[in-house]
Amino acid sequence: MTQQTTTVLHIGWMLRAVDALHRADLNVTCVLQPGDLETARSAFPEMRTVVVPDQSSVEGILAGLARNSLRVQEFDAVCSGLELCLTAAAVLSDLGGLTRGAALRAVAMRDKEVQKSLVRAAGVVTADCTSATGPDDAPQDSARFPVVVKPLSGSGALDTFRLDRPEELRDFLATSAAKGPWLVEEFIPGTEFQVDGVVRGGEITFLSLARYLENIIDIHEGGLVGCTALQPHRHPELYEKATDVARNALKALDHADGVFHIEVFDRSGEIVFGECGGRVGGGRTDEVVERTFGVNLHDEWVRGVLGRPSAVSAARTPASGAVHGDLHLHAPAGAVREAPTFDEVLARPGVEYAEVRIAPGGTMPDVTAASYLRAGVVVVSGADDAEVESRSKELAAWFADRVVLEPAGAADGR
Repeated sequence: MTQQTTTVLHIGWMLRAVDALHRADLNVTCVLQPGDLETARSAFPEMRTVVVPDQSSVEGILAGLARNSLRVQEFDAVCSGLELCLTAAAVLSDLGGLTRGAALRAVAMRDKEVQKSLVRAAGVVTADCTSATGPDDAPQDSARFPVVVKPLSGSGALDTFRLDRPEELRDFLATSAAKGPWLVEEFIPGTEFQVDGVVRGGEITFLSLARYLENIIDIHEGGLVGCTALQPHRHPELYEKATDVARNALKALDHADGVFHIEVFDRSGEIVFGECGGRVGGGRTDEVVERTFGVNLHDEWVRGVLGRPSAVSAARTPASGAVHGDLHLHAPAGAVREAPTFDEVLARPGVEYAEVRIAPGGTMPDVTAASYLRAGVVVVSGADDAEVESRSKELAAWFADRVVLEPAGAADGR
């Protein structure tokens, strides 16, 4: 008797996540938006697709499935590798009877106020916070400033700002109330890190710690977006502290199986929890982790989706002596006349992997708006973290200096 193929419904288009599902020999149906259909069909011509206006809308997905004579109950698993689709996937999984309580767990991994309340109650140090819908909700005590204001379930530091005085917050809430409610939280000083790993049965089976080149919130002032993976034998105390915070936070959030991406701050030796997502980290975290530790986070995510054991151990050692980091390539916003090529970027010192998204005739977005906006991304290697960070900063300056924009008005004929 032949074994029946496992069927999976993936919500949203994400090449590396969908590719990992196919590598596991799964029968994949992908819910996606019209703009991604051609790319998805080119990558996986035999894959069934369901086109919807909004891939994060449960109503829209259910309608799309119905139009294609499909039901959630027909699948063995519903999942997503996309942050903004995680809750929709969890709701559908519960609705189809495939899981119980996944929707509430997904909310805890997405809503910043819910999340911080849960981890704080478990004794994890995190920023004090409250939600605000208008200027009347703004704290008046100047001693509580500076604060950070952000969407309750945003991503990539979009619409995330540091405000230093009560009047700044009141003005912000007065002009931005329609986009609220907002999370208003204590500003945490210190170096920012990202913690990425795998959890099974509530136990962390693998963890990687990486230091940001600059804190993510600094992108709004032109700060660089990038991380350098730290090797455990060179930073044992930091790894021990970060692992404790991750373990306790994941337990508080009831995220017992899957992958995780956590942001923390080192405040004078104290590790402060920032936020946590049940997904593979952004940028090229996946490449950095695999090149450093030999762990494919997307494959581990699939194992979590299917309830299979992790393939890695908590005592994982670096696969090589080299240190790796990723870097988002930035450039001025505008119409591009000249830009470095892929080959030119790949030839720079230490560059092992590169993606270049801009070319002459294209448009460079304003990278100060969100951390996921970029001209490209690279993975840089070096003998130690200091060399990786130095090479990353030199590469960032080199790339930005070689992007030439069209004169103002040239692109529209003025």
